[in-house]
Amino acid sequence: MLEATEAARAAQQRMRGTAEQYTELARRVARVEKESGEASALAERLSSRVSELGERLTALDADAAALGEQASGIDAAIADARGRATTAEQHQDEARELRTKWQVARAEARARADMAMDRQRRLTQEAATAAQRLGQLRDELRELSRSDAVLADQLTTWSTELTSRESTLAAGESSLASAEASVREADDAFITADHALSELRRRSIAVSDELHHAELRFTELSGRRTAIRERLETEWKRSLDAMLAEMPLVDIDDASLQAEASELRRQLEQLGPVNALAIEEHDETAQRHDFLVVQRADLADAKASLLQAIKEIDATARDLFLATFAQVRENFRTIFMSLFGGGECDLRLENFDAPLDCDIEIHASPRGKKTQRINLLSSGERALVALSLLFGIFLTKPSPFCLLDEVDAPLDDANVGRFVRMLNQFKSRTQFIVITHNPRTTTEAADAVHGVTMQEPGVSSLVSVRMRGPATEAEPVRLAAEREPEPAGATT
Repeated sequence: MLEATEAARAAQQRMRGTAEQYTELARRVARVEKESGEASALAERLSSRVSELGERLTALDADAAALGEQASGIDAAIADARGRATTAEQHQDEARELRTKWQVARAEARARADMAMDRQRRLTQEAATAAQRLGQLRDELRELSRSDAVLADQLTTWSTELTSRESTLAAGESSLASAEASVREADDAFITADHALSELRRRSIAVSDELHHAELRFTELSGRRTAIRERLETEWKRSLDAMLAEMPLVDIDDASLQAEASELRRQLEQLGPVNALAIEEHDETAQRHDFLVVQRADLADAKASLLQAIKEIDATARDLFLATFAQVRENFRTIFMSLFGGGECDLRLENFDAPLDCDIEIHASPRGKKTQRINLLSSGERALVALSLLFGIFLTKPSPFCLLDEVDAPLDDANVGRFVRMLNQFKSRTQFIVITHNPRTTTEAADAVHGVTMQEPGVSSLVSVRMRGPATEAEPVRLAAEREPEPAGATT
């Protein structure tokens, strides 16, 4: 109950914190709106200032023209007018810069306003979540109250039962005390009667005492026998007569049996207390052991099956990789011969026994050079070798898209021509997106050109031109048809 109270208090504190954050957010939104209004007013003032400067510039131009028409000897006035015009232009540039800054400030204000709205929505959601959590805590508090009431009723019932049992115990103790008093009175009377007897009956009294002691001993032994019988029958869950009937006869004297019993008692004392649940725990442990043995066997079988599956997958992947590698190798040689116009090339595995884990070496020898690794070639030769491998892979497994970034930068004009011819051969199956600054690649191979230009400082625009396609190819046919004269008598 205390934990529920603390949780409710914490939820109330979070709600108060949320309300304070919401109030702070409202103040921020108001401040942003105020700043936006001030920015708008500033923009209007800047616009009016730009208009005034434009009007002043127009008036200055008119004055300069009038002064030029009136006289050519007032050069100083014209120079002064030109200086004022330059100043006006500077003011206009400053106004433009102020307008740009205002636009940036307005965008920032809008961004801050959007962030404030998002923050407000998140805080609203958090408040709703906190309210829901508070409701759950209240439900838990009511459930705890009901549980406390049930426990209180049980405690009252137990107290009543304890009181009744204490009263019963007190009545038993009083009965026992009265019985003991009666026994003491009877003993006193018996002693008085014994003292009253004559000396002649003293021997009979002694015999009576011995008989009494024997009876007491017999009673004690009977009680112990009954207790031993009950204990044996309770522990073995069988009757003592049945166990005695099944017990074989032992031809041993009492002294030996008593010595053996003493030894057994000593051994039992050395063993210490006996765990009555040992058999059940042993059974549970045995069941757990059997379960774990079965699970271990299942895991061993699963491991064996997984290892077999891994072997099969490795074998399949090895076969597929070697087949694909051989096909890519042949295609690489074909494309290399086409791009370089001769020479030799090869793809080699460093460890043929483990093709899935080893590296692949690329050897290339352009026409007139010895066979060497690709890292020993020039940048243009490395680019052509990489393109040969790329197009060789495309021949093996075509891809719908391919992005090439400045791959033709290190190529000369002849190699650019070979690269363009290869693109034209493959573009029917693969769409190429080429990032390049080479106009030859753009004009000879591109179907559409997309470029980014900056006509004004800080303002970028996208320019797109379609070089080929249905629309561009049908345009010359349409223009030729328009230029042909219509036959006589034809109607449209």
